[in-house]
Amino acid sequence: MNKNRMKLPLFDDYWIDFRFNTIRRWFAPEPYSMAPAGAYSSMVYDPERNVYRIYYEVMSDKNDGDVRQLKMVESTDLKNFTQVQNRDGSDVIYFGESGVHGASVLYDSHDQDSSRRYKFCGMTGIASARTLGRWAVKVEIACSPDGIHFENRHDMIAHPYFSDTQNRLMYNPLESEYCLFHRSGRGDRRVLMSTSKDLKHWNEPRLILQPGPNYNNEYNGMQHYSFSAHYMDGIFYGLLWRYNTCLYDMDFTRMFGYMEPELVYSYDGREYLYTSGRPLMERPLPPEPGCAGLAPCDMCESTDGQSYYILCAGSAAPHCPEEYKGDLPEEALGKTTKTGNPIYKIRKDAFCGIESVGPGGKVITKPMELLEDDLTFNLRANNGYVRFGLMHADGSFLEGFSFDDCVPFVYGDSIEVRPCWKEHTLKEALHRQVRVAIELNTAILHCISATARPRLVHPQKSFADPTGPEG
Repeated sequence: MNKNRMKLPLFDDYWIDFRFNTIRRWFAPEPYSMAPAGAYSSMVYDPERNVYRIYYEVMSDKNDGDVRQLKMVESTDLKNFTQVQNRDGSDVIYFGESGVHGASVLYDSHDQDSSRRYKFCGMTGIASARTLGRWAVKVEIACSPDGIHFENRHDMIAHPYFSDTQNRLMYNPLESEYCLFHRSGRGDRRVLMSTSKDLKHWNEPRLILQPGPNYNNEYNGMQHYSFSAHYMDGIFYGLLWRYNTCLYDMDFTRMFGYMEPELVYSYDGREYLYTSGRPLMERPLPPEPGCAGLAPCDMCESTDGQSYYILCAGSAAPHCPEEYKGDLPEEALGKTTKTGNPIYKIRKDAFCGIESVGPGGKVITKPMELLEDDLTFNLRANNGYVRFGLMHADGSFLEGFSFDDCVPFVYGDSIEVRPCWKEHTLKEALHRQVRVAIELNTAILHCISATARPRLVHPQKSFADPTGPEG
């Protein structure tokens, strides 16, 4: 995997040196469909079978919310779903010997061993916690060739302790390693990450996200309940469960609260940055699923490559201790409302955009070195046009690469616009120090994609690694 493959989704201005007559707009994914309800869900696309699969946990015993079974549905359009059964005719895909909890499922195209194409990651043997204690429950890996028949791999212990959240497994192709996002212990709601090359030997967990001063708003005791990350061809998008509690109630368990989705991002899959601080999607109004908690579980690309789907756990009941639920009416517990896990859809890499309302908007990047002939722009110019240029570090245009030399992108809308000039090609500008310049005339720039590295003064390794190319 080329570490120099990058996307600049324009969440901030760090890689921009000049911006004129423009505003930054944030865009929210829109409701698309409703999947079957279940806690800690995962959504994958299986290219061999040409289906989307949604895995979700349901209680095996209504008197014990911790002990759950893993079930799965399939869909070709994420609107109509078919329940999948195992070889025994049961709709329980995996039970983890005595119950699962906090699970995720990964479709792993990078593993050369096809018998491990699917990977379950979560706590197993949950029922044993009743007698042996929570210390006996571990986060384990189970593997499957088809996503239906899983084999528990007790030699693959991802985390040797109880982690009461969605234990999200991700493969980082830039570092050729697996990442596990989890918690350090019960009640400590922050995001930890452990890494492994082989799923057997794991590095010590390290803290990567915790609520900072930007959450100091009124009496909101913000916590990070869960987290997942997804590599999207040059950028890692992170989906954070923002857990809102209150500081004026002496509930020291912090079990009362509601979830909201928040977007973070990373260039290397290891260091994550916050974006706007606003909810990625607003919770729907009662009694819709998600009105009491909208938790983003998973994300994948549409089959046509134009959009992203985001699967959420949609709760119509408050997050509260089991012992308090007996005091709540049926309506408050969501038992009399419809249930489901909402699926949202958004244009690829279009969570925000730099917009010029009118002519003369300009965006000029910091200097970089284009390594391959693959510079593209994600643009909306349905009522306007866009021109491109390449500049020297001093802001003067390269010969033949000015705005006037460009073939404008006129009245168009595309996630992959390739810049063209009348008498020169992009290959002539490779391996030079250049600034990328964009002129927006009633248009929105969502993202810049390329195989490139910063070259502010000297070449750097990548947009995530500021060291020199020789290390």
